[in-house]
Amino acid sequence: MDSPDQDFLKEYGPLHVPYKYDKADTLQNKIVYALADLEYATAKQVGVKLNELEPEISAEQHQQDAQIVLEDLFNNGRIRGNDSTDNRQYNLGKIEIPNSGKADALF
Repeated sequence: MDSPDQDFLKEYGPLHVPYKYDKADTLQNKIVYALADLEYATAKQVGVKLNELEPEISAEQHQQDAQIVLEDLFNNGRIRGNDSTDNRQYNLGKIEIPNSGKADALF
């Protein structure tokens, strides 16, 4: 039996970023992989990247899929994007600069 917490985590929890592209993976994982590889990208750019990785699917289909999935992830707060709704650039919001501070001793 699924708990309400599992449903919440499935919808709003942290993203799994695949370490390699797998044609058998879920559509969301493929799109997240392409976005991670590009770092900052529009849905169209993610569609172009997916077309490089899976050319047997049309570029238009990749772009439509990317637009739907990225917008859904953005609306649920799971990825970041700029304020432009026409040509939004998305990113995973990864922390790339290590914290330069230090922690106080606990005891």
